[in-house]
Amino acid sequence: MPRYEARRTLPAPVEEVWAVLADPARWPEWWPGLVGAESSVRRALAPGAHWQLQGTERPSFRRRAQLGGSLLFLEVVPLERISFQLTGEHAEVELDLAPVEAGETQATLTVEAPRFGGIGRTVHSQALA
Repeated sequence: MPRYEARRTLPAPVEEVWAVLADPARWPEWWPGLVGAESSVRRALAPGAHWQLQGTERPSFRRRAQLGGSLLFLEVVPLERISFQLTGEHAEVELDLAPVEAGETQATLTVEAPRFGGIGRTVHSQALA
């Protein structure tokens, strides 16, 4: 499967970035094509946690369907790393965070997905934009 990686320095400290990741309601702020996410467990960001996702639109002749289905967290290291599977798209995603100077965060996002699956080739860079 193709593997794509994007790296960016975010203008926020790691704690603020982590707060967005830990709140399913805030995922549409950063993940392309997502309008809703809901955790099925009380502790939303933990290994084994399962979220239901809602995408933005239906497929058409010109556009393919946006993200939907479910997300399963595989690894969670607070303030450092998450990895998860997007089950509908058969994609594996890793997000690594590291603090840098002046209260910023270095984020590295890696997406591994089938070439003709539901994930576009630019989703990794769009997510960190």
